[in-house]
Amino acid sequence: MIPTIIFQGTARGTSTVGDTIWVARSVAVPAGATLRPADWDAPEPVERLGPPRIAPQGDSTRIAYPVVVWRPGRLTIEVPGPLLLHADGRVDSLAPAPVALQVASVLPAVPADSTLAPQPHAEFVPRTTVSAMPLVLLLLAAALLLTPLHWWWRRRGRPRPRPVLPTASAEPPLERWADAGESRAVASAATARLRATIAARMASAHVGLDTEELLRAVSGRADWPLAELSDLLRALDEARFGHTAFPDALGLARWADELAPRLVPEAA
Repeated sequence: MIPTIIFQGTARGTSTVGDTIWVARSVAVPAGATLRPADWDAPEPVERLGPPRIAPQGDSTRIAYPVVVWRPGRLTIEVPGPLLLHADGRVDSLAPAPVALQVASVLPAVPADSTLAPQPHAEFVPRTTVSAMPLVLLLLAAALLLTPLHWWWRRRGRPRPRPVLPTASAEPPLERWADAGESRAVASAATARLRATIAARMASAHVGLDTEELLRAVSGRADWPLAELSDLLRALDEARFGHTAFPDALGLARWADELAPRLVPEAA
């Protein structure tokens, strides 16, 4: 049988890239036989769009495959032959049929590069004139704007003098601390003043020593009341670091103030 080509949606049997093309062939079917179309996987650039359509026509049957072609030009494809299933169980397979397709391009025809007319030469691009006038105008505008602002800022008057803050008293308020129950703070302030007096009167007995090291450092000062000084320093330590509040931390502070003048400086 001679295969036929049906072009859908085009005129005069022509087709373009992307059109649906029905490739059909008619096969004579003997009495009692059944026609089964072959499964066709079309090669590139042909793509099958769906299952074939089978239409009986008298003693023959027409099989049409919907395909699409993605490349323009003329090409030949092999349409597979169907299978004939006889009543006695025999199976005949028909040979594939070549089909020639002519597919046109969807792009318009363009002339070759050699037929393009040369374009005229481009004119020179004029350079922009460089001028300092925009900068000068900007500076003048800034001066006109900032001069009144500067004049207003300067005429606000002289700044007011800052108030003098009262200086803190050199003597800590031991009595107020004692009334508030801060016996440890009272003992710490009294210890700091006494240790500073001792360090000023004897350079080796500086404030970095602990109580026992300080007592060993001043043990050679026979002109100092060492026994009284030892009792006072240990009592102050007890008031500062004891587990319970010392009952008379203010009395220790007064004792330290009375003892300080009796600590005479070292002889030169």
